[in-house]
Amino acid sequence: MEYEILGKKISGPFTIPSGILTTQISVLEKIAKEIPEIGILTTKSIGVEKREGNREPIIAQIKPFTFINAVGLRNPGVEKFAKEISKIKIPKEKFLLFSIFGKDEREFERVAEKLKNLGDGFELNLSCPHAKNYGKAVGENYPLVEKIVKKVAKFKKPVFIKISPNLNIKETLKRAIRGGISGIVAINTKGPESFIFDGHFVLSNKIGGISGREIFKLGIKCVKEIRKFTKLPIIACGGILTAKDVREYQKAGANFFGIGSALAGMTTKEVKFYFHELMEDLKRGTNNAERFLKENGNRYYKKFKVKEKIFLDKETFLLKLEGKLNVKPGQFVFLWLPKKGEKPFSVLDDFPLSFLIKIRGFFTNQISQLKKGDNIYLRGPYGNSPQVKGKILLVGGGTGIAGLYLFAKENKENFGLFSFSQKSFLNFLPNFEKRFQKIFLVTGDNKKEREKKFIHLLRKIIPEIKPDFCLNCGSKLMVEKSIEIEKDFLPPQRILSSFDIFTPCGIGLCGYCATKRGLRNCVDGTFFTPTQI
Repeated sequence: MEYEILGKKISGPFTIPSGILTTQISVLEKIAKEIPEIGILTTKSIGVEKREGNREPIIAQIKPFTFINAVGLRNPGVEKFAKEISKIKIPKEKFLLFSIFGKDEREFERVAEKLKNLGDGFELNLSCPHAKNYGKAVGENYPLVEKIVKKVAKFKKPVFIKISPNLNIKETLKRAIRGGISGIVAINTKGPESFIFDGHFVLSNKIGGISGREIFKLGIKCVKEIRKFTKLPIIACGGILTAKDVREYQKAGANFFGIGSALAGMTTKEVKFYFHELMEDLKRGTNNAERFLKENGNRYYKKFKVKEKIFLDKETFLLKLEGKLNVKPGQFVFLWLPKKGEKPFSVLDDFPLSFLIKIRGFFTNQISQLKKGDNIYLRGPYGNSPQVKGKILLVGGGTGIAGLYLFAKENKENFGLFSFSQKSFLNFLPNFEKRFQKIFLVTGDNKKEREKKFIHLLRKIIPEIKPDFCLNCGSKLMVEKSIEIEKDFLPPQRILSSFDIFTPCGIGLCGYCATKRGLRNCVDGTFFTPTQI
């Protein structure tokens, strides 16, 4: 089957909407090269300046396949983005669509000017419902919409406008067509709305946009309305899960199809299989792609009470919660304190449910102030559990041991090499030493001296132990140095490593936790081989 958009032949009729998965260049490049069904590559919305976005939580599942989000237009700024995108090669059969935003026509023009020679077209984000002074706030100024389109269209690249279901579609289109648009993306999220759990606003922004299954019928309605008004190509998005949904959008008048929320929880491999199966469904009239959908995926919050908190030193503490969690080695959870935020943490032990936490910033400081009986919320677990057996060498630094203990608990033949500032750390971890045949410990206040001894010891003990697997967990620098030594003794597939990667959503949608190879920490990890990192 051949597909074409505005005169350019493309490999498939699908895209992943702006802000989902492809927020990092490495993920965008991987999808461009490996998923032929995705013919349109839509980037994260890019603005003039860097924006940090909102504090987590930025996303929450409110019902099956329906989410509320308020990322806050997080992006690196057009200067940095242009440098990053220019370094990769996009296959010729892809249509690279830059999503851009600004507060007025001058900002849109500045962004488009920087990107005009690097892609195939622009998507104007005039519809984000929760960013102050941007998105919907700009889109509801209809004369300004026309000015913006004209400013961007002058660069002789196709211009798509992303329609807000919260505004007057006919008025938006009338002005956009007058400005010179080439197509429409419909629809953006519905809202803004709020989501309250156990009496608390979940999103740090309090309000956000609704995406996924709940806006499917609204999307169909909007596409029908657009098609009555114009013959321009329509990229439809909003609640698509299966080929049956694609066919409904086709009947409504859509030409291309954006799929986002349906990908929640899918590994990169599963995303590939899903789009392939979806294409086969469209050819055969079947509906088999739905088998890849993950309806729940531990995305709802659970309430726990603090059982005990023990400080190991001034910055590090052991947090124990009442109850148990079904978690496997290598998985992690998000801890949430209403009004304070949420962050991901490795689970030290499943019973009692325990976390080893170092105070690093605002949120971990807030957790450190919890008292016995206080409430804390948790969602998860997330991530995969690598299958390892035989003789295992567990290599960890500081709180990195939190990601390793469950492996030792499930395995019989364990050896450990750990680096701590104080030897007394292990005294606070009951039964920890009992799980190991031998533990090699490097301690001391001098960090550089500790690192030197650690590396020397690692090189010495691997040929002595002859492990079947090496599992590393700690700082990025520690992990990288450990891998370099381990590669001299073990094949890459038997070296698995985990280190801190910025992970805002945990369910595979935001894409920010990507490795340089385009894999996402939360669904493809958290332990990777050296080649995957």
